[in-house]
Amino acid sequence: MSKFIMIIVLGAMVTFGVSNITQNNLEGNGTKNSADNFSVIRAKDIADSMTEVLLMRISNSSTYRVSTQPTEYLNGGEVSYNVENSFYEGDSLIKITVNAQFNGVIKTVTTYAGKPTNGWIPPVIRGAWTANGSLNNTISDMYIDGRDHDLDLNIIPTKGKFGISSSMAFVNAENAEIGGTNHFIDYPMTFPENPAVIEENYDWGGTFPETPDAIFGYPEGTLKAAAQTGEFGSQYLYNPGKVKIGKKWFIDGLTYPLSGITYIEMTNTAPIGLLLQQTGNSGIVVIHRDGGNSNISGVKFDKDNSDGLLTGLLITDYSFHHHINILGSVIQLSPNLETEKKCKGNKDHWVYYSSEAISNATEIAAEITGLSGSVGYGFGKKRVDVKYVYE
Repeated sequence: MSKFIMIIVLGAMVTFGVSNITQNNLEGNGTKNSADNFSVIRAKDIADSMTEVLLMRISNSSTYRVSTQPTEYLNGGEVSYNVENSFYEGDSLIKITVNAQFNGVIKTVTTYAGKPTNGWIPPVIRGAWTANGSLNNTISDMYIDGRDHDLDLNIIPTKGKFGISSSMAFVNAENAEIGGTNHFIDYPMTFPENPAVIEENYDWGGTFPETPDAIFGYPEGTLKAAAQTGEFGSQYLYNPGKVKIGKKWFIDGLTYPLSGITYIEMTNTAPIGLLLQQTGNSGIVVIHRDGGNSNISGVKFDKDNSDGLLTGLLITDYSFHHHINILGSVIQLSPNLETEKKCKGNKDHWVYYSSEAISNATEIAAEITGLSGSVGYGFGKKRVDVKYVYE
C-alpha cells in the first residue's frame, strides 16, 4: 500500500513538473510572439511615418529627390529611403521606397505619388501647336504629337491634347506626321493624320488671346515685369540687337541656356531669327510686339553647341522655319501666319505636347508673380497625390 501511495505521489510530482515546464514554455512563446508582433507593428509604423515625412518634403520642394539611401532614426527604429522619378502604370510618378528596421524586424513600404506643382495648363492650349491663324505651311513636315509626354518622352495614356488646334481650316500641306488625343483616345503620329487629332475653326469662346499675358489670364505687363526680375534665370530684352550668322540675322543679347521667363519685346516688323545656344533651354519663351506683328523668320539652334531642345512654352506672333525640338507646346498669336512660303527639310524635328513641361514652366510664373491657375495648400505648395502604396 505504501509503495502504491509513493507511486501516486511521484506521478503527481512528475505531472506537475511537466505541466509547469509546458506552461512556462507557452508563456515564454507567448511573450516572444507578442514581442515579435509588436516589432512588426512598430516597424510598419516607422515606415509609414517616414513615408509621410518624405511626402511633406516633396510638398515643400517639388524637385526633392534622393537617389542614395541615407539612414535616419525615427521612433526608436532605423530607416533608409530613396525618392526617385519613375514611370509606372502608364504615368510619370515619384517612387518613394522606405525600409524600416525595429528590433531586428525589417518592413518595406513603396509608395507612388503624383508630381506636385503649382503650375497649370492654360485653357488656351488645346493642342501641341495652338494658333490663331492657318498652320498649313507653318508646321512644314515636322512631327507633331498631342499625346501627353513626360520629361523622358514617355507617353502618358489618354491625357493629351489635339495635335493641331487652329482658328482656321487646316490642310496638311507638307506631309507632317501628326498624332494626338481626342476624347481619351490616343492616336499615333501618321501621315495622313487621323482627323480626330485636328481641331480647326475653333473660336476659343469668341476671342483668341491677343497678348502673351492674356494666355495666362494675367493683367497686361505681368510677364514682362516677371522677366525683368531675373528670378529663375529670367531675362527681358527690349528692341534687341542683332548678330549676323552666315546669311541670317538673329536676336543678340540673350544669356544661355534660357530658363524662367524669357520675354523679348520687339519694336518693329523686320524679320529676325532666334538661335538657341547650349543645352537645357527651358521655361516660357515669349517674342512679341504690341499689335502682334513681330516677324520671327526662323527658330533654330547652333549645331556646334546645342541639342536644339526647348522644354516649356514657345509663344510668338508670327514665326516660321521652326528647326528645333519642343517638349511642351507652341502658341502663335497672329492671325496672319505664313500662307505662301514652304519649309521642307524639317523632317528631323518635332513638337511633343507635355503637360509636365508646361506645368513646370507655369509654376515658375506663379512663383514670380504670385498668380497661379491652381490652388495649393500650406507653404503655398500643392498637395501630393498618392496613387499606389505597396507593403
